[in-house]
Amino acid sequence: MEKDKSVMEKENKKYMNTEPEDQASELLYSTRQGEDITVRDDLHDFSILLDAVKVARRKGSRFRLIDTGKLDSSQLEWLAKAGADVYTSSEARSDFIELELVNKACKTGGATCAYFHHGPFDIEEESGSFSYSGLQDLGRSGIYLHLTNRQEERDGIRLDELAFACRRGGSWLVYYHHGLLELSLDELARYGAWIHATEQIFRDAEDQALVLDKVKFALSAGLRFVLHVEKGLDVSLLHDVMSSGAFILFTSSLFESQSPLRMLAKKARQRKLDFRAYYLYPNIMP
Repeated sequence: MEKDKSVMEKENKKYMNTEPEDQASELLYSTRQGEDITVRDDLHDFSILLDAVKVARRKGSRFRLIDTGKLDSSQLEWLAKAGADVYTSSEARSDFIELELVNKACKTGGATCAYFHHGPFDIEEESGSFSYSGLQDLGRSGIYLHLTNRQEERDGIRLDELAFACRRGGSWLVYYHHGLLELSLDELARYGAWIHATEQIFRDAEDQALVLDKVKFALSAGLRFVLHVEKGLDVSLLHDVMSSGAFILFTSSLFESQSPLRMLAKKARQRKLDFRAYYLYPNIMP
């Protein structure tokens, strides 16, 4: 998650490099301008955060609160009821009852609760993090689950079961996949999961056509798919991916002015991802 942290620090630096009074003024000013706000809960007092959330709600903008564990669950509930989207993780919170109450408060406030699980599935109940069955409970409660295979391998069957749990709870499983796309997509498609994948799924494949057929079939069955492109792939291949209903996010805009990739990137930017389909930032691949 180092890349994610750098983006968060960049977005919050205007608050961190000033005195507390100025930080509060900056936050409230940005909120009053109708800007979507992303801020960590340890940068401001609770009262300032609550005021800012209320202003954001009146302005019709989103207030994304990053839970670092500083606030107690009752304070998180207050902010959620006021309309703050709560982004928490296994590094910040691991009590199911707390998260269930926070999620209920989010629903009351018209907000969402997202949970990023960093560790493995097979952990002991007393480890201080959620076990696999605990993650299923989170999904069934309506919390949006986010997972990556960057550091931990993810078993396809368990991903299917988590996607099913989220479907039952009215939320989504959002899974970030690195490497070749070898897992089955059938059940993930059936339960409406989101998959973010890098261009490696095509670049490193022995047969790109087979991968494309697999993705297209899953999309037609209900999968939500986001392809993150950095170096670029064949334009015709990217056109096929996009026309099948997938989203394409280009992580670089350094294309020549007349490059077909530049024109395709412009077209891709016109399609906006649902804010619940990613953890804080759409272009980040955790």
